[in-house]
Amino acid sequence: MSNGKLSFLRTVLKPLGLSDNAIDKTIDFISDLLFEKDEAATKIEYPYHLVDEFISPAELNFFFNLKSVVGDSVQIFSKVKLSDLFYAKTGDYGKYRSYTNRIDRKHIDFLLCNPITLKPILGIELDDKSHQRADRQERDDFVNNVFAVAKLPLVHISVQRGYSQSELKSKLSAYISGTQIINEQPEQVQASSPRCPKCGSEMVLRTAKRGDNQGGKFWGCSKYPECRGILNIETN
Repeated sequence: MSNGKLSFLRTVLKPLGLSDNAIDKTIDFISDLLFEKDEAATKIEYPYHLVDEFISPAELNFFFNLKSVVGDSVQIFSKVKLSDLFYAKTGDYGKYRSYTNRIDRKHIDFLLCNPITLKPILGIELDDKSHQRADRQERDDFVNNVFAVAKLPLVHISVQRGYSQSELKSKLSAYISGTQIINEQPEQVQASSPRCPKCGSEMVLRTAKRGDNQGGKFWGCSKYPECRGILNIETN
C-alpha cells in the first residue's frame, strides 16, 4: 500500500534509464524510509500488567476483620469509585462535567451493601497517616460532604495492626443492624399467618440469626426488603 503512494516516482525514474526491477527496488527503499515510522505508530499496543497488590496489606487485614464482624449480613465491596455511587444533577453541561470529574477521580476503601438488593448501606474509609496531610484532609472533607448530601452514611476508621471486633461491631451496628434478617429464607407460611402492620401483606415465620433475639422466631413481611414490617411472637 505504501508503494502505491509512490507510484508517481515511476514517471520520474523511467527517463533515467533504470530498469523496471531497479525502479521497484528504489521505490521500495524510499517507501521503507518514509512509511516505516507511520505504520509502527498505527500499531495498537497493550503495555498492561497486573498490579502486585489490588489492596494494601493494611486494607486486607481490615477486610478480614470486617468480614468476621458482619458475616453474611452485608455484601462487602472494595475500592468503589464515587462516580459508581453518585451522579451530579445540574442544568448546565459544563458544571455537570466539572462535578462529575471531581468524583470520578476518587474512591472509597469499602462499601457495605444489602446482600440481596446490593443497595448501598454504608461507606468505610480506612485512614492511615496520609490522611493527616492537608491535601488529604481537603479531599476527605469533600468526600464527606458528597456522602452527606446524598444521604449515604460514611464512617472513618483508623488503620490499626489489630482490631477489637467488639468495638468494630459496636461502631457498625447502627448502620447494619436492620439487615440481620435479610439473608433469611421464609421457613413457612401458615394459614393463620398475620398481616403486615405496615403494608397488609401476608407475613412469614423467620428465625433471627443475630441480635438480642438470636435463635428466636418472629413474623417478617413477605415483601421484604421493600417492606420491613415485623411482629414479635408472644410467648407465655
